[in-house]
Amino acid sequence: MTRNTKALSDSQIKKLAPTWRIKKKQLYKKFIFSNFSDALGFIVQIGVEAERLNHHPTIHNTYNKVEIYLSTHSINGLSTLDIKLADNIDNI
Repeated sequence: MTRNTKALSDSQIKKLAPTWRIKKKQLYKKFIFSNFSDALGFIVQIGVEAERLNHHPTIHNTYNKVEIYLSTHSINGLSTLDIKLADNIDNI
């Protein structure tokens, strides 16, 4: 889906998503759970939010670890949509 959106600056991103890191033009965060089942449940909840926003992250899962990467491919950077999804993920 094409969106009329502009890339955010690094300073805007750090202010809007202070618990996430900027890594290669992507927002990045690692979550650690007590077991695989909890990690998988978290991934499913992220999927629900991603579908609702029609904005899909890259997700890496190894046992109890979940790594999330967010970016807006159409602008080759980060947008308010990435911030919104990051905020929603933080509130799961």
